[in-house]
Amino acid sequence: MTSAIQKRNINDRSSDKQIYHDSVTPAARLQNFIQELADDVRSGNTHISQASMAHTDAAFALDVIIEYMKNRAVSSMTTEKTRQLRRLHSKALFLQTLEKDGGVYNSAQAAEILGKTKTTIRNWKDAGQLLALEIDGEFYYPVFQFTDAETISDKGVLKGIPELLKNLKGFSDRMQYSFFMEERNTVLNGLLPAGRVFTIAEILKNKPDQELMAELHRLARVYGTQGAA
Repeated sequence: MTSAIQKRNINDRSSDKQIYHDSVTPAARLQNFIQELADDVRSGNTHISQASMAHTDAAFALDVIIEYMKNRAVSSMTTEKTRQLRRLHSKALFLQTLEKDGGVYNSAQAAEILGKTKTTIRNWKDAGQLLALEIDGEFYYPVFQFTDAETISDKGVLKGIPELLKNLKGFSDRMQYSFFMEERNTVLNGLLPAGRVFTIAEILKNKPDQELMAELHRLARVYGTQGAA
């Protein structure tokens, strides 16, 4: 398994799309917008919430931009515009979560990591052997599911991923991702100390025994149901 591959910045455009090579003009436009936004905040027109101040700089900036744009468009705001703003904010927070959790590989990087072709990676994705996230029309593969540790690896993929994905077919890719990466404190048979905080991905990386693996499958089967653990 290759470990030197750099994780792709999930905000990058794919290489087959045209790149605007003049870096001065877009930088100047961005600087003008930031100055305009800062002046608006100083004047008190754009209000900053306490919750936003507790976020990281990136999430804080997105909150401020969205609030600023809402104020500008308030006179012509439609239901669709409101929905689009919410989608933009949700997407930005999800991308930040992916980065915090270790990032993603694009299809070419996943193929190189596993020593397979891009066609094979696509087939594994379609068969539910790999977790894939669709972002802006392209598929990306969360890094946590790849490993070269022989005791927990099956052809470069973390053991247990394909089997658990079979129980998550009816869910969106983001819901599937959350199943593996959200923190829980559910009491599981075989997990000690009882009630400790864990993620499914973390348990898989620690080579769960048969009893604990059965508990993970139970969680997958009831995932999304009312009162699910």
